[in-house]
Amino acid sequence: MLLADQTGGLTIVDGVVVGLYLAAMLAMGFVIARRNASTDDFFVGGRNLPSWAVGISLIASLLSTITYLGMPGEMFRTGIGFLTRQLGIPIVLLIVWFVWIPFFMRLNLTSAYEYLERRFNYATRALAAIFCICLLLGWIAVVVLTASGAMVEIANLRLNWFFSSDPADADMHALILGVGLFSIVYTTMGGLRAVVWTDVVQFFVLLTGAVFTMAAVAVETNTGLGDWLEFSHGYKHEQVEWFSWDVANRSTVFSISIGMLFWHACTHGANQVALQRYFVVKDIWAARRSFLVNAVSSIGLGILLAGVGLSLMYFVLGSDPAGGEMLQTRAELLPDLENAPPEDIADLQAARTNAQKNVFPQFIRLYLPSGLRGLVVAALFAAAMSTIDSGANSISTIVTVDFVRPLRGSPLTKAGELRLARMLTASMGIVVVVTTVALYHMSKGTNIIDLCQRGFNCFLGPLGALFVLAMFSRRATPRTVIPALLVGEVAGVGLSYSKEVSTLLFSMSEPYSFSTHLVVPSAWLATMVTSLVLSSVLREDAEAGKQRWMWRHVTGASSSDLTENAGTEISET
Repeated sequence: MLLADQTGGLTIVDGVVVGLYLAAMLAMGFVIARRNASTDDFFVGGRNLPSWAVGISLIASLLSTITYLGMPGEMFRTGIGFLTRQLGIPIVLLIVWFVWIPFFMRLNLTSAYEYLERRFNYATRALAAIFCICLLLGWIAVVVLTASGAMVEIANLRLNWFFSSDPADADMHALILGVGLFSIVYTTMGGLRAVVWTDVVQFFVLLTGAVFTMAAVAVETNTGLGDWLEFSHGYKHEQVEWFSWDVANRSTVFSISIGMLFWHACTHGANQVALQRYFVVKDIWAARRSFLVNAVSSIGLGILLAGVGLSLMYFVLGSDPAGGEMLQTRAELLPDLENAPPEDIADLQAARTNAQKNVFPQFIRLYLPSGLRGLVVAALFAAAMSTIDSGANSISTIVTVDFVRPLRGSPLTKAGELRLARMLTASMGIVVVVTTVALYHMSKGTNIIDLCQRGFNCFLGPLGALFVLAMFSRRATPRTVIPALLVGEVAGVGLSYSKEVSTLLFSMSEPYSFSTHLVVPSAWLATMVTSLVLSSVLREDAEAGKQRWMWRHVTGASSSDLTENAGTEISET
């Protein structure tokens, strides 16, 4: 066997591996910090970073620990069919390549929401910026909490002395603080340039962890990819439907593909984390290369994690691993649903789903040899840290560019603004740690992680629709888009929490549950329709909206320029 002692936990060798990784991240932050002389360096890396590194950084930032640990488990549920979620990638590639990148790159932005003031007014810009901050804070907190929970199970540190007498609480406190602290220190020092280069390292650590997991299974079972595929073909996976009119069905290829299509399109066209990556390269073609690297890396990593799932499926179900926990997992993965009493089927299915999610963390803890286990734990740190560093830097950018600069009476010096940006980034780290610890204690006995995860994506659909309206609707004005943005958000929240809403407001005995994959496209559609309807009703604003649209898209001028020149230069254009 690979592991003689199956008690789990990190050994000294594992601790050294994780420690070296964390030390390398801090060292990179210190070195890169010397190159930051202004907020232009801190927020957009001087706009001269290499496109390949930016593309890899983008996939590392958007990939969370939830995805890294969850994708192998999805192989148990649907088999190779789960790769159908990648069907929307070619459409996203066309949208980003031909629409988003050419449009945003010519505007020379630092925050994506600067454009909204040029197109509409400051109120629209500020509201969109607040929506993005809420999205990022919720996203970061959930990722850190789930990552820390997985690492607690794997590491088994039992730090009873760390702010709690309960070992589980103490371990969670330590890991949340550790992930947050290390991420924020190098991000505060090095800014986005540090984020990009540490993300590159973290991405390759993630790849290495996945490859070594498959290698460990191959060596232990003396099998390979062909054996795993053959076993998967014979395993009775959950059937994947191509289409269903039932909007509560979250497992159809159509709903997953549409959900992923809108998520990626809105993320790359409205989320500061993604758009800020394009602002750090020198021109349109460099930005396009960055996205191409991101798309190829995303597909490649998805296939690699599918391979991890195949290998773990064979290891747990096709071989005879020692260890009580894995044998219990095998029993949960193969429940006898046909002969089970009807009242027990739901519990058995829930146990199977939970076992699918936990296979990867259990394998890491029980079967990976010392050293490799530390490497995979470092990969989990990497997935969480890339989320925190990107989110914190983007929030700092939004606060500085969208609120401090417009609202401050006198501009700060370059040095003063750089100090402020670093203080804001460090503050974000404190907020993330405190919020995540509070979320952890609130989650005991509840499903608050699921609630929060559903919640933060409510902001993405309306934000994506707002930018589409700004770019393509000549009749869109502040009087139409601000109410539409709010209506889209209400729709997103209502659909995300449809089960809770139907129970609380309508006292339904069988609560209705809307597919989470359709929340982003539905909120996007609600925002679009509301704005278009209001544009038809408020016809007195149509001509002004058309003039603003033409002026903004031709010149990209400021609000003051628009006021002065709208009557003359629009006609010349």
